[in-house]
Amino acid sequence: MAIIYISVYALAVLNIVGIKMALLLLIVSLFCFFEIFTSDEMKFKILVNPIYKAVDFIYISIFQYSFGGICLALLLLKIKLPETFDKQNIIFRTLSFLFIVWTLTAMLQQKYVIHTFGEMYRVFTYFPINKIEFNDKLYEACNILVSIEDKRYFEREAYSFFSVKYIISLIKGKIASQRGGKKVIYVLVNGNRFIKNIFDESRGYSTIPMQLVRSLGIKRGYNYKYRRKIFEILYSRMFFKGIERMFNEDKVTQRQYFKEYLLYIYFHKVNTFLGDATFSKFLNAFDMKYNRKNEKDIYDCTNEGIFIACMGLSKRATNITPENIDYYLQSIENVQLDAEIICDMVEKMMDRPYDGNYLK
Repeated sequence: MAIIYISVYALAVLNIVGIKMALLLLIVSLFCFFEIFTSDEMKFKILVNPIYKAVDFIYISIFQYSFGGICLALLLLKIKLPETFDKQNIIFRTLSFLFIVWTLTAMLQQKYVIHTFGEMYRVFTYFPINKIEFNDKLYEACNILVSIEDKRYFEREAYSFFSVKYIISLIKGKIASQRGGKKVIYVLVNGNRFIKNIFDESRGYSTIPMQLVRSLGIKRGYNYKYRRKIFEILYSRMFFKGIERMFNEDKVTQRQYFKEYLLYIYFHKVNTFLGDATFSKFLNAFDMKYNRKNEKDIYDCTNEGIFIACMGLSKRATNITPENIDYYLQSIENVQLDAEIICDMVEKMMDRPYDGNYLK
């Protein structure tokens, strides 16, 4: 990538090519590098839609490889003042040089990196959908997770909150729930709050697929919240839609349970927080096996333990008390949970009482 940037910039500086041609060469070179000559074989299988390929190219170029910096450096070369101010042209040349140095530095530091599609898909090869047992126990675990993290998961067609139908339904619901003549003001206030919360660290409106693609895709630079949020919105659709299409084309057994399957993968990939302990995988709270498969699966965990670990996803596990447990449990649908057991497990959670594990 650095060689491509330096080569195109040198051609422009030496006036071998014009700025427009340099930008065209840059775009064509990067698109071929990312989308055609890539060694990421899974990208060819998952991203077949030309629009998705273009979106992937634009996202990676801008947010991982500082494409905006090289464009600005080239555009500064194009600025030509009248002969009277000929000496001032050196200022723009100097600025252009500084921008190309900054761009190369930022790109080589790689502070923000996303995984390849092959790396993101690896967990799906560990747990193929046709080998999963979609039984009552799994459905109970899924209901607990969905009730706490994403209540509209099964009814939503989109993978992120960024869906016209979904947003319209939310607005209609807000309007219907508000009485009197202040409906417009109410909607505007809530709309403003909605936009602010998109990038809020504590909420962010991340759906379960968005959380999952974030765990699968962000290799470095989690703290770049705007880049990360845009990644969640774009790639939750492109990645999971691509996998779903692959399963349908290959007529994979049990593909009709795809949404439940994503929840199963979620349990094996997304991290959770219990008190002062951080678990890189949800199931590590029940079976601390790092960098390899857990011996215990979600079927082996108590529903009470699953509930606590799900509360830990938003760092609320230690907030559970006998006084507020009923409030938390009222949102859980179609699952029987013992409040006393939950409170007892939370009280003893940090004592690691269960054969070295945090939860039963």
